[in-house]
Amino acid sequence: MSGNKFPFDDGEAPVNTTRRRLSAGLFGLPMLPLLPACGGVNGDSEGKAAGGEAVADAKTPDGSAGSPAGRIPASQSGVFRHPGLLVTEDDFTRIRAHIKAGQEPWTGWWSKLSADRFASLDTRPFPLPAVYRADGSKNNLYVDIWRAWTLTLRWKLSDPPDNRYADKAVEFLDAWASTLKEVGTVPPGSTAHDDHTFILMAGMQGHQLAQIGEILRTYPGWAPESLKRFQDMLLKVFGSISSWFLSDGRIGSHANWDMASIVGAMAIGVFCDQPDLYRLACDCYAGNNRGKLRNFGNGSMVHGVYFMHPGHFGQWEESGRDQGHATLGMSLGGDVMEMAWNQGDDLYGLGNNRFLSAAEYVARSNLLDENGKPYPMPFAREHNPTQPHTSLWTEVNQSFQHGRNAWEPIYNHYVNRMGLAAPNVARMVKLCEPKYGGSSDDIWWPTLIHRRADYAAPMKPASGLTAHARGERVVLSWWGSVGATSYAVRRGSRATGPFTLLGTVSASEVLTYSDAPPSGVWFYQVTAQGNGASASSPAVRAVMPGEDRLSLPLNGRNGTETFGALLGADGVRSVVEGKLLDGAAWGDGRRDDKAIVFDGKKAGLQLPAGIFSGLEDFTVSLWAYANALRWDTCLFFAGNDAFSYMCIAPQSGRGGLRFAIAGATHNDSQGMEAPGPLPIRRWAHVAVTLRAGTGRLYLDGVEVAKADDILLSPRQVGDQVTFLGRNWGHPSFNGRIQDFRVLVGALSAAEIAALAK
Repeated sequence: MSGNKFPFDDGEAPVNTTRRRLSAGLFGLPMLPLLPACGGVNGDSEGKAAGGEAVADAKTPDGSAGSPAGRIPASQSGVFRHPGLLVTEDDFTRIRAHIKAGQEPWTGWWSKLSADRFASLDTRPFPLPAVYRADGSKNNLYVDIWRAWTLTLRWKLSDPPDNRYADKAVEFLDAWASTLKEVGTVPPGSTAHDDHTFILMAGMQGHQLAQIGEILRTYPGWAPESLKRFQDMLLKVFGSISSWFLSDGRIGSHANWDMASIVGAMAIGVFCDQPDLYRLACDCYAGNNRGKLRNFGNGSMVHGVYFMHPGHFGQWEESGRDQGHATLGMSLGGDVMEMAWNQGDDLYGLGNNRFLSAAEYVARSNLLDENGKPYPMPFAREHNPTQPHTSLWTEVNQSFQHGRNAWEPIYNHYVNRMGLAAPNVARMVKLCEPKYGGSSDDIWWPTLIHRRADYAAPMKPASGLTAHARGERVVLSWWGSVGATSYAVRRGSRATGPFTLLGTVSASEVLTYSDAPPSGVWFYQVTAQGNGASASSPAVRAVMPGEDRLSLPLNGRNGTETFGALLGADGVRSVVEGKLLDGAAWGDGRRDDKAIVFDGKKAGLQLPAGIFSGLEDFTVSLWAYANALRWDTCLFFAGNDAFSYMCIAPQSGRGGLRFAIAGATHNDSQGMEAPGPLPIRRWAHVAVTLRAGTGRLYLDGVEVAKADDILLSPRQVGDQVTFLGRNWGHPSFNGRIQDFRVLVGALSAAEIAALAK
């Protein structure tokens, strides 16, 4: 994001860039609730761990340990399991058993590794004091990593262990630990363009070196002082760059930059026993601000999976760019997910398996249908973060990348470990399995280290079912089950049934169904069917045409009431409380009652996260009294961070009352703007509705702006942070606000007019 624009500014007014840089204590904001583990409240929250399992108790069908039973996640405890990066001790035991039994594909890959030229003992390291990505020095590092990794696996998987290979691998690590002082892009004195890709090298090669060190730490022949020297080098030369890059969201670069830094910080954090570095990596992927208002880059869960299409198809941030970079995101992301899983943190399952949604989307973008044609791919227009705001991607770049085996950890977790269907990923695994190495970006020998026995447990129920109201229809999406051949979609008037069959979806199709129910409250259930077995999902609730989600009167006559009623997606009502910030007070309301007063400086009202969770069509309504106007204030702001948000501005950069929603900064902002600003020195009613992509902005019950091409919705952009009277980091609204409401579904013009009376 450029440093001189506000998220919904149209570029016509100057901005105080210093003010925009919000940090933990800039405005004395209270701490937001600490989010559990590496979790978050971004995007769709339906579904916890993959398939619905509790992470800490997960076991794989073959009996080996997945996420350790009863283990406190390392993001909470700060205590690491060693070895615990991509391959654990349990994994090595399992792989050796497969090899000993002559089972494929492990035996074949072990034979290839043992015969590979990089497993030779007749070699030596070629360390350098500095490595630059723009010249040939990088090849010294790349080749020595490939050799040391292959030698390490050759030692660890031999039975009995052949320590000659461990000694040779240690020789490589010791040489680099004693020599390397710097990684960069161009050497001193070079006139070559510095594109700062040393950041990628720091993350990816730092991660690869940490993988080697994490396994060799189990070798008694590696002297403790040498191990410590190698750890210190990794932290100083590689880890410092990754942690710096992740320290604040840099959304002007593509997702692979963030993913490289996340994978490097995570691997080095575990290997070097640095809990803060590991937590930083987890939080940057999860978009977990841990109470500090901060931004996240394009590798974070919400930004990286830019748009959720029906059928749990997650449009990856770089899918409009090219498939080489899109599959790199899958390669790095799979490594991030697997390392966290081995430390007890389930990033795989966050946001209803949001990463799997991206993997299925990227995989299908690289496949051909039964007629040898590319699949038609849904695509939401998206801003290219490295280009001016007028540069939009409008379709998938199906450049077909089969040379990168990015799929093994993804496939083996979701399918073989958890029993979920991932048909597109499964097809890519078969296409890419022969690719065992050769790229500096990826970990070599992925099939050997990641492959698990085929899922053989009973068929799981369809899971992760969502039901989003859009226009006159309810759009269902769900995760399939290994062994299912079809899915029966049913609807009922009660959560416990009975349910009426609506239709059947083949397991070979995208798993979505669109229903047009009568008005009322409805419950949907999907049943996986295959080989005489069936398993039904929990029922999910949908209301047509809509209902109140939140009612927050803000009219407390005793001057202390910021309570409201929140109706959850499950139909359960609860009490929520807003929190007055930085001088927000009570003043006169519209009708001999009270209203919140905002001072035009810092004041705000913070609301709990999750109010907009799962919303597609919606209505927001409030009353506002403006004393004066500024173009950079907000009546309302909700988002994951300052890059992914929606807001209502009383006066935008162009001068009018404006609603905006954005998934990747103001550069891809979508919305509508009235001809004039919010009136001053009188109470005015403001409302926004979104229905099937058509947005309407109302002032005093009258439509003042309309847009027919709004693709984003609250469920796409998240609502970790929600404010009334202020935005992310600018001065607050100068005036009063009362009667804030959020509704599921779009109210009609007549209903809006009634609210404005």
